[in-house]
This record gives sequence, structure tokens and C-alpha cells, in this order.
Amino acid sequence: MELLAPLSTMDFGLAAVLALAGGFMYGFAGFGGGLIMTPLLAIIYWPTEGVIIANAIPLFAAWQTLPTVRPHIRWREVGPLLIAAIIASPVGAYFLLVGDPEVIRRVMGVVVLFAAVSMLFGWTYTGPRNRLTGFLAGIVGGGMNGYVGLGGPFISLYFLSAQVSSRVQRANILFSMLLIGALVVVPLAIGGAVGVDTVIRCVVLIVPYGAALWVGARVFRRTADTTYRRVALALLMAVGISATFF
Repeated sequence: MELLAPLSTMDFGLAAVLALAGGFMYGFAGFGGGLIMTPLLAIIYWPTEGVIIANAIPLFAAWQTLPTVRPHIRWREVGPLLIAAIIASPVGAYFLLVGDPEVIRRVMGVVVLFAAVSMLFGWTYTGPRNRLTGFLAGIVGGGMNGYVGLGGPFISLYFLSAQVSSRVQRANILFSMLLIGALVVVPLAIGGAVGVDTVIRCVVLIVPYGAALWVGARVFRRTADTTYRRVALALLMAVGISATFF
């Protein structure tokens, strides 16, 4: 019964609701789950806990979507980004472990606000798309995901600006964020930030997250390209604003 103690609190009930919302967003858009979960989990528990949970759950639950997105991944764009993230994510995770929690929460708010504003004004990346730009996107996205668990806005802005179908955009984002999430959780676990209570929360939250992800992925299949972009960006902006002023 002592092992179940982390689950018998109001805080965990709120975390379960966030897992439902985050899973649906991730399944539908391929990104945004962390934007919903991380800042609010940082308030409910602790910044490090929020980053771990928001990155660890997709590692167990997102396997449902991999068979459907794998054929649409553009490896020539994803590859350089992931190579850079291998370098930057552990560095960001180190600063998460040693940083001031209040400062980290403020940085989370700034990042989410950036995502909201960028969506509001329709900012997109219009520069060249090559191995160097992909590498730089991986440095920024991977580093910020390691530090505050919010690399999604930077990764998604880069991939959403590509002139390809929404299925390719979504596949690139989902696969990249899944791998970057692993690059964050592993060094945090090595650094001793993953305790028994964290593991229990993650395991149980897989259920609502996975169910909502399954629903979101099927809603996406019935959504047109233009609708996908509008809904995904609108949800991202709404989450950014709400998380910033929570």
C-alpha cells in the first residue's frame, strides 16, 4: 500500500487529467503534449519531475503511432537534427539538475509564451533547409528540451515550415520528439533524479496518456491538411497562454 501512496492524492488526479490532454494533443498533432503537461506538472510537483514525466510517458505510449508515421519520415531532415540533439539534450538536462527551480519555471513560461506568440502571428522559418539548419534546430530544440522539457515549439516550428504534407510534418515532429525525450530521461536517471515515486506515477499515467493518444491519432486521420494546421497551431497557442498565466 505504501507504493500506492503517490497515486492517492489530488495532485495525481490533476496529473492524470494533464496526461489525457497531453496524450490527445500528441496523438493528433505529433507535438504539444509536453507544452500541456510540463509547465503544470512543474507546479504540481517539481520542475525536474515535470520534465521527466512529460518525456518518459511518450517513450512507453507512442509506440502505437510509430508504424503509421515511419513511412512518412524524411530522414534527410530528421537525421542532422537528431545528431545535434544527442549533444545538446544531456547538456540541458545537467542544467535542469543543478538549476534554481524558480528560474526554471520562469524559463518554462517564457518558452510557452514564445510558442503562443509565434503561432498567433504565424511566424515560420523561411530560410534555407539543409544539414546545417537541421543541426542548429537540433541544438536549440534538444537543449531546451533537456533544460525545461519544452523543445517541441522549436522543433515543430522548423518542421511545420517545410512545404510538405501534414503527414510528413507530423511524422518528422513525432519521431524527433520521441527520440529527444529519451535523450533527456536517460541522463536524468543517471543523475539520480528518477525515484520510486516518479516511476510509479509514470507507469500509471501511461494508461490515460496512451488511450488519449490513440483517440487523437484517429481524429487526425479524419482531418484535412488545412484543418490539421489550424487546429494544431490554435491548440498550441491556447496551451501556451494558459500555462504562462496559470
